[in-house]
Amino acid sequence: MFKVFAFLKRNVRLTHDEYRAAHVGYHCGTSRRLKGIRGYIVNVWANAPLRPQLGDLADEIIRNEPHGFLDRWDGFPSVMFDSFEAWTKAREAEPTRAMEGGLKIDPDWTYSHGIHVFDGIPERPGEFRSYHLRMIEHIVVPVERPERKLTKLVFFFKRRPEINESGFERRVLTDYTPVLAQLPGLHGCILNFRDSDREAAFRGYFPDGGWWNSPQGHAMRNQFCAFWDGTIEMHFDSVSAFVAARRTAQLHPQLTALEQELFAANWYVEVDENIIVMPNRNPAPVFYYR
Repeated sequence: MFKVFAFLKRNVRLTHDEYRAAHVGYHCGTSRRLKGIRGYIVNVWANAPLRPQLGDLADEIIRNEPHGFLDRWDGFPSVMFDSFEAWTKAREAEPTRAMEGGLKIDPDWTYSHGIHVFDGIPERPGEFRSYHLRMIEHIVVPVERPERKLTKLVFFFKRRPEINESGFERRVLTDYTPVLAQLPGLHGCILNFRDSDREAAFRGYFPDGGWWNSPQGHAMRNQFCAFWDGTIEMHFDSVSAFVAARRTAQLHPQLTALEQELFAANWYVEVDENIIVMPNRNPAPVFYYR
């Protein structure tokens, strides 16, 4: 599975809520038609500040959160494809529009609206900034969504520099997430390590001459990636349910100790999750999948 997070900043003419409406209500109608897409979820940070909802717990479970982190993005789609090759071919047009002569390639399918939804680059007309990053996924607890809205919290973490990358990933997988999986009321938990190759999601998908490959693009992406090394996506009935679960007497000291030992920084973002294409991690079907 080739999984990509794409952190996007809204166009300056839009409010955060207008961006949400434009991205989910319009842009996704185009982008969900990417060839071979196997999963598509759009996460938009929630309007209500999270820290007040966490109460006194916030100071115990949030450490060294980067200043202005949410100013750098408004939402991040999570898209899945069967392979890197499938990802690089995702923009190849497929017959999806029913017309007089049958199913045809849609002549109106375009991404030209993107500069009006996302943060454009004045010196590069027609382009917009984005941080497309490949994520290495591990299913800790499969997501089971009941017939009601869940609260989704995204836990961002940064590796302590004295721990090497392979040892860090092993310990997060074998020491930290097994304890996290025991939190009562957890409806799903997905661990994502950011690929150390910061260009893995751009190479072959975007033109070499694009913003992503410019000195400014490299500098801004490196600065953004320096904040964090991975995420954990968690689903609960509510923020208060998470707070109650995290205060579980036996688990809280264990998790806190491990976080201090493993992470140089860790913090949470509440997001509104929009499922555009339900993720299908099974082997690829022989027919067009949505």
